[in-house]
Amino acid sequence: MKRPHSEHQAWLRFQVAREARNLEEIASHRRCELVSRVDDSVSREDLIHQLTEDYQEVRHYAMLAYIYEGISGEKVNWKELRDTAKGAPWYELSRREHTKWAEFKEKGQDLELAAALFTRGGGGAVFYGLVRLKGRDYETLLAEASKITLRDELEHGASEGRDELYKMIHSAQHIEIAKKIIAEMSLIRLEMRNEQFSHVLSEKRLKEIAEGALEPLNLKEMLDATSETVKDWFQLYHDKAKPLSTVSIG
Repeated sequence: MKRPHSEHQAWLRFQVAREARNLEEIASHRRCELVSRVDDSVSREDLIHQLTEDYQEVRHYAMLAYIYEGISGEKVNWKELRDTAKGAPWYELSRREHTKWAEFKEKGQDLELAAALFTRGGGGAVFYGLVRLKGRDYETLLAEASKITLRDELEHGASEGRDELYKMIHSAQHIEIAKKIIAEMSLIRLEMRNEQFSHVLSEKRLKEIAEGALEPLNLKEMLDATSETVKDWFQLYHDKAKPLSTVSIG
């Protein structure tokens, strides 16, 4: 189904702004502060996890920024995009998500925090939806970038709460606590994504999903979708004619 050029630009612009969050944190010297605390209050493993995430998130930003430039002809400025995004309706939902994480970290039990972090990055679900795109250069580049991003986001999940949560589940009560929190956090993300993608889901469908009317997706299926990725995504992009050819932009 073709969608207007403006909608493709809008969702990409917002996603590029989201991926640029780590650039903003690096530019604010937060990583220097983190490094200064290693061997004191920050473990070496935590530093490695953070720097790995930075590398991956900056790569996501770079790929999507190039794709945006490839279909729009506009030069990306990540600082301007971050500033603009912070006034967007979907960003308020992102703030709500971060507020909930902070509340669980400050007042919740370890199980509750791990369950809340289980949904961080959405498990890359939005990119799982893009890995099967077929078409011309725009669709090919987006699908290949989504495979890389999905794999990275699944890796984040292992270090940000998923594996820790599994270790904390020892009873049916624990399962119910985790399910309730995961559902709450997931619905915040779903509402945010629906706003970002110009309300592709109706209120009726959102309500159905909230009530459990959807097919489950397991980790193996998501990992299998990332099994074959292009060797050098950036070279692939630079070799394509601009503007990028496409079959999905109407």
